Amino acid sequence: MMRQTFALCALIWLQIASAATVAVEVHPAGATVPENLLRIELRFREPQRLPFDTRRLQLVDSTGIPITNSLLDLALPDAEGRRISVLLDPGRVKTDVGPNLSAGRALQEGETVRLMVANTSPGEPPVFKQWTVTSFDAEVLRPELWHLRVPRIRSHDALVVNMHQPISSSGERFIAVRDPAGLSVSGRISLEDGDTVWRFTPSRSWQEGTYALVTHPDLEDPAGNRSCAAFEEIRASQVRCDMGVEIPFIPAVAFH
Repeated sequence: MMRQTFALCALIWLQIASAATVAVEVHPAGATVPENLLRIELRFREPQRLPFDTRRLQLVDSTGIPITNSLLDLALPDAEGRRISVLLDPGRVKTDVGPNLSAGRALQEGETVRLMVANTSPGEPPVFKQWTVTSFDAEVLRPELWHLRVPRIRSHDALVVNMHQPISSSGERFIAVRDPAGLSVSGRISLEDGDTVWRFTPSRSWQEGTYALVTHPDLEDPAGNRSCAAFEEIRASQVRCDMGVEIPFIPAVAFH
């Protein structure tokens, strides 16, 4: 009995250790994606060899059958090779474009799909991310509807922004905080709750005055929708967003 208990504890420890050292995070991080998903983003623990080999990725349906011609064979890495963006074929995503008419979208509402990411380190198993496909999303981003949990003055509290819907994980740095003097505030950024919550912890304490949450015009959601145009709109890829959105806020007075 004691031997069985020890073996069970060892197995649980190995599972916890494995989860704590996962080789790659897959975004969108939530449980669902729209059927017009445009971008998948990978965050690796270690820098990857570049150019990134997209043959390491495979998108499969609920029966394990590969979804053919779903991903472009072109990866977009950051300078370190830790973050890799991969696009689903935009021609299949956008309505009434040639590939969309001939092959349809790779993802279909109501289906369950999985992305397999093969690791390069010997002995490391592949990483899987599963999503349920939801309905088509052609809504523009609406930062003015986001909810801000305002930090306390003279504290290092985080500014927590509930966006109510996911943004592209690479877009986390397309959101910034401006101080009362008009300067950018330095701090630590993270995305949480399936990429729907943006958290900012400042390097210095919040001071008196009016700050602003500022979005860059190129901020997108996982389906490529921006604040000035949805990806689905005609020639949306040629539309230039000239301005972002500014949301003013004042740190709260702490009562004792």
